[in-house]
Amino acid sequence: MNNMIPTRAGDEMSRIPSYKDEQNLREKLRDVSFEHWLKEDLFSFNWWLLLAASILPFFIWWRLVDKGRFFEILVFGLLCAIFACFFDVVGLNFLLWGYPDKLFHFIPPLVPADFVVIPISGMLIYQYFNTWKSYAAAAVGLGIMFAYIFEPLFSFLNMFVLINWKHTYSFIGFIIFFLGVRLLMLSLKRAAEKIK
Repeated sequence: MNNMIPTRAGDEMSRIPSYKDEQNLREKLRDVSFEHWLKEDLFSFNWWLLLAASILPFFIWWRLVDKGRFFEILVFGLLCAIFACFFDVVGLNFLLWGYPDKLFHFIPPLVPADFVVIPISGMLIYQYFNTWKSYAAAAVGLGIMFAYIFEPLFSFLNMFVLINWKHTYSFIGFIIFFLGVRLLMLSLKRAAEKIK
């Protein structure tokens, strides 16, 4: 296959980047990211804040979680974590937002948000708000809290940077996110009950 394509200039040819070119850039990015993390992030105030946000919410959740519905609620939280991480990676790759400070240099998404705060918040509203109406109201509340309180706070601390994104998009996205995960969870529960 020919790796050359014509450019707009006419006769000049430009090489299509190969997978090896992409890997070379990834290696450079990995090295730069690690150096930044080691010299700027590790043990900084923001790093300690990220570490606390990754651990403390689990203690609160453990005290509040309905142990009788533990497996169901945990599955809901795992679904939240999977989708939050997926959407975060997509947003990062499309340069919609970014995270200057990271807990771990080798994991691009914001670990405390994707794997702790969003899933635990989702599990708590799933546990306490059983009807669609009450759950939707709680989802709107979380959307407001995440989009208009946490995101601006993280932006102020330079831990979250909006590139081609707005807080209002996040607000709408969080509502759709939590409603979608509940819809999926209830569908999975119904399917499991039919199997029994």
